[in-house]
Amino acid sequence: MNELALDYPVYRSCLYVPGHHVDRITRAYESEVDAVILDLEDGVPVRHKARARDIVADITARPTAKPTFVRLNSMRSTLCTQDVLAVAGVGLAGVRLAKAEQPDDIRQVAALLRERNSAAAIHVLIETASGLENAYRLATAAPSVRMLGLGESDLRADLHAEMEGATMDAARSRMIIASRAAGLPNPLQSVFPDPRNLEGLELTSVHGKALGYIGRMAIHPAQIPIIHRVFTPQPHEIAEAMEICAVAAVAEDTDQSIVMDGNGKMVGPPAIANARQTLRLASALDLVGSVQP
Repeated sequence: MNELALDYPVYRSCLYVPGHHVDRITRAYESEVDAVILDLEDGVPVRHKARARDIVADITARPTAKPTFVRLNSMRSTLCTQDVLAVAGVGLAGVRLAKAEQPDDIRQVAALLRERNSAAAIHVLIETASGLENAYRLATAAPSVRMLGLGESDLRADLHAEMEGATMDAARSRMIIASRAAGLPNPLQSVFPDPRNLEGLELTSVHGKALGYIGRMAIHPAQIPIIHRVFTPQPHEIAEAMEICAVAAVAEDTDQSIVMDGNGKMVGPPAIANARQTLRLASALDLVGSVQP
């Protein structure tokens, strides 16, 4: 992926891997996933927490084969501070703070990263009703916050809601609205919990893309091809986005905010914003050069 084409990296897929499973970590880096998330939180039993931290710290102490993030234990635990200080090496692209609820949680993590002279990004995981209510405040709590994420399983339990019902869709939409209001990229969709149900993964991913998500988290390498198929911009989408951006350039030169494209279709600021996001993702995947507008 060509991250230099963007002011922020864009990923279609991120694969969660328990930090205490060395063999699964190795397979994650060998997979087609765009980025790896080494898990120190729910994926690691309490008795293995210290060992997982040591394994992950050794990995992030040096450059990694893929962008590498670490899911931290929550600030309410006694483990988060130790997690951050241990994993903040040169190979760390970012941390994902579990169960964030208050802006001070974010600021404490940001301060710990500064203490280690780390430029790692912070991804904020919202997994409770309280965190959801504070989504915008969490997104703007520190300059190093680069993405919001939804922990759907925990949130669903807190809300007593159906996973694929209107309440969870409202929470998913809230993530996108808060992200964009804070000037952050659209988020990645939460994991699909059943790695054997690939049809369900595809259906919910298509729905997530329609809501505004630009990629998805995974828990098994078998999920990656479907996630990539759904979230990779298609040639016709890229071509249309390129045409819209070209028309937008003409509009700017002629001091117009709304113009017509070659098919007589009105092109205004909303269409231009969507087209630019498509091209940002396509550029990150080195797809733009293969498409003619």
